[in-house]
Amino acid sequence: MSLRDSVLTDDLLREIPKAEVHIHNEGSLEPEMMFEMAARNGVRLRYGSVRELRRAYDFADLQSFLDLYYEGTQLLLYESDFYELA
Repeated sequence: MSLRDSVLTDDLLREIPKAEVHIHNEGSLEPEMMFEMAARNGVRLRYGSVRELRRAYDFADLQSFLDLYYEGTQLLLYESDFYELA
């Protein structure tokens, strides 16, 4: 590859549109969305309100994070759930 080709490639890479290709479920699944999905998918959450669930995001340790993470992932039942999450 010549220097000219390298410059063209660098310019092209800077100009082309970019997309998010990596997303974390735990950072995208907000409490409001969790309640919407739970109602739609017939899943009961152990939290009584969005406010109570939001308070659970103040993690005391790894286990409290994992408990909330797993509760959120149980809501992802259909392709449309993953689409909405992303």
